[in-house]
Amino acid sequence: MDHTNSSDVDSAALSQANLVSSVLMGLCCAVGIPGNVVVIVVIVLWFKKDNFTVHLMLNMAASDILCLMTLPVWMYNQLNVWSLGRSLCKILVSLAYCSVYSSLLTVTMMSAHRCMQVCYPNTWAKLGKRGERVLLLTIWVLGLACSVPAVLVQEVVQKTSKMECGRIMSSDEYRLVVAVLETLLAFVVPFTIMVTSYFFIHKKVTRGALSRSRRLTRIVTRIVVTFFIFWTPYHIINLVEIFGILLKQSYPDSAGKLLENIRSLGDIAGSFTFINSCVNPLLYAFASRSLRQTTETEHMNTIPTSSF
Repeated sequence: MDHTNSSDVDSAALSQANLVSSVLMGLCCAVGIPGNVVVIVVIVLWFKKDNFTVHLMLNMAASDILCLMTLPVWMYNQLNVWSLGRSLCKILVSLAYCSVYSSLLTVTMMSAHRCMQVCYPNTWAKLGKRGERVLLLTIWVLGLACSVPAVLVQEVVQKTSKMECGRIMSSDEYRLVVAVLETLLAFVVPFTIMVTSYFFIHKKVTRGALSRSRRLTRIVTRIVVTFFIFWTPYHIINLVEIFGILLKQSYPDSAGKLLENIRSLGDIAGSFTFINSCVNPLLYAFASRSLRQTTETEHMNTIPTSSF
């Protein structure tokens, strides 16, 4: 009887978590897709097309739209029995993770680009338009490559009382490898690059960089900080899962309870990452006039460069 009651409580907790995450995803879809479409239209109509920062913002808006377009399917997955098949499950997961990683890599590239523009402008100018196009393409190729580990462990699985498109939970080895890879690829490496970039930017700006560099750096900084805030809960869950799996042999009871408790929080933490895709258009809107003036100024300053 106690075991049955415990199962009912766990099932109820998961159902509530599914409902909360579904509501969050629905709001993100309703707000984020129109917002990012507006961003693309405004940038295409009003901004200089030869500025790499503008290209990165277009890239981010496109990846955000692609990611948000998958949300109705994940809402369906949370609230209903998965009936779309194994292949579609893996394809949609690949699409979602590819767009998410592309967005992350775009934010990372924004930081690195600002660092190069502020600290080593002549070096960046030598890259040329062809080099910038290669970087934009590389972002999507790396995004697709980074999505592979998650796709490998994504299956149609039995969770609580229904079938879902979810991760294989029976193998601790799979869970550990995916959690470690996600932590490294989606947190440690990109945020190390971001922190290093801003360290050099700060040194340069405090030595008297131009005001236009400060303005654009502040805009990119807001995008990076916002990204960090909404992704932190997801990475905390990942770190807890890693420690729980590693401690499972030494402390099986405590580790088992820990891993079970984070299951209900994992979907909610994952939903917060989608909020980031809705906030970006607001950041662009508040900074649109300053951003347009700054990118136009940078464009005029780079016209005489032979590589452009």
